[in-house]
Amino acid sequence: MTPAPVDETAARLAALDDYAGFSVRPGAGWVSLAAADGFLDRWLALLIAEHGGRNVAGSTLGSALAAAVIGPTVGSMLLDRRCPDPAPANLTALPSGTGEFDARGVRTGRIAVLAVDPAAAHPDSVVLPDEKALDEWWAVGVAATLTPLFEAVRTRAPFGLRNLWGLAADDVTATSLWLAELAGRDQQAAWTRAQRLLDALARHAPIRFLRSRPFPVGERLHQVRGTCCLYYRSTCEPGPPAENRCDTCPLRDDDSRRERLLAYP
Repeated sequence: MTPAPVDETAARLAALDDYAGFSVRPGAGWVSLAAADGFLDRWLALLIAEHGGRNVAGSTLGSALAAAVIGPTVGSMLLDRRCPDPAPANLTALPSGTGEFDARGVRTGRIAVLAVDPAAAHPDSVVLPDEKALDEWWAVGVAATLTPLFEAVRTRAPFGLRNLWGLAADDVTATSLWLAELAGRDQQAAWTRAQRLLDALARHAPIRFLRSRPFPVGERLHQVRGTCCLYYRSTCEPGPPAENRCDTCPLRDDDSRRERLLAYP
């Protein structure tokens, strides 16, 4: 029997890297994003205990929720020009016990494909005429899913909505660059593709968000994130803040950023 298109794409992503993949129709222990609001207080409390503050905890929770949406959808679009349904009832995540997620998944086989895709005839496929329509389908669904989730996080933690949406935008470009490197594809083309996705998302997000900027180092293309995640303030990272800032943090100076990125294997 021919595999369902969502299973095919999930398997191809997982073949590149376990975390790039996503589970399809997972079982017990997973939480649908449609039901996530009922777990946010518990997850936030775990993150506050872990990181020592509500602000960084709110950022971390927002990042985890964004990744559960962005990872499976953007990964599929970059690799196969397909997009699993980004509706909250379809997206699901496996809580880690720390307030974050161990894995992401989808609950059904529903997936958008282009008319030229061999999977267009599959009953699970939503057939779209071109890449522009695919981007729009993705953006409408992502905005509808993340808007109530981010608003719920914001009512519980001081990390602002503009910053939460900025983290999601940064995840789009980070996912695109990472997958291009894993798949041996052109990173500049992946960056350009990510910008088209963000153009579509900006039309539907309820707030204007910042974007990352490209940062080439040697033969690799990295990014400087548009939004700081505040992880350098976490009690998990003792030491001077200047040393704790991520290599892609907008608060880090470019000279030290370049030096650290050059040391990547």
